Amino acid sequence: MPRALPLLRRDPHRSPLRDPAERGDLRSGSVPPGYGRLCVATWNIHSCVGMDARFAPERTACVIRGLDADVVGLQEVGWHHRGEMGVDQFAFLEAATGYRALAGPTKHNRAAHYGNALLTRRPVLEVAPLDLAMPMREPRGGLCAVLDLDGVEVQVIVAHLGLDPWERNAQVTRILSFLDARPPRPTVFMGDLNEWRPKAPRLARLSERLPDCAAPRSFHARLPTLRLDRIFVSPTLHLASFEVVRSAMTRRASDHLPVRALIGVPPRDADRQAGGDRPAVGPCEFR
Repeated sequence: MPRALPLLRRDPHRSPLRDPAERGDLRSGSVPPGYGRLCVATWNIHSCVGMDARFAPERTACVIRGLDADVVGLQEVGWHHRGEMGVDQFAFLEAATGYRALAGPTKHNRAAHYGNALLTRRPVLEVAPLDLAMPMREPRGGLCAVLDLDGVEVQVIVAHLGLDPWERNAQVTRILSFLDARPPRPTVFMGDLNEWRPKAPRLARLSERLPDCAAPRSFHARLPTLRLDRIFVSPTLHLASFEVVRSAMTRRASDHLPVRALIGVPPRDADRQAGGDRPAVGPCEFR
């Protein structure tokens, strides 16, 4: 009988399975002194249809209220072969959460619309749609809003990218061209990117412009293993903290888990050159 091989033992103090920060699923940090605080979240709400196959927009609204974010980027808002026709989910979520809802539909139906949304508590200075539709593919899009954060203009973009690599590559090109054509501002880009490969060239291209990123495992909600939902920030912003929001309700409300981040926004007169020293990471300060 061949000799049995010894069991491999994992060091519990070094195991990435026991340390969310080591595996990139959590960052706990502080907003630098003098910086403004901006809490953002992104969530694919699956048309308000949960893992129990129940259409429950009030449950979706409850999760959004619990995020307590200044800005929430949503994908798959509205009727899309699931849920109920005739229900304006954009209007419902605005009324049920107390946010202002900026709608970015990509599909139009006389009974219901479908697409992205930005929910915000901050004053809105400008709104611009972003066309990401590709021939012979499901219509995709994004939505950009310029927000007033205590006198600082911050540009927030939500998007939902396609399922094929070539499609996502073309969409990233459009997003970068869109940014090139706009005045330079502190920028947050977030959404369901449908990109599960950590070294995908699409992510590398985005990182050249938006170098810091929150990308915890957020899909599938019952057993999250893929980093589909991401929050990118420009060099002038400080990505202090992020997490995937996992609870009994978020695991039921959609097939994606929400991703939330705390971002430091430099004051209006601060030096905005990229590449400067960043403050050390400290305790988490989520509200």
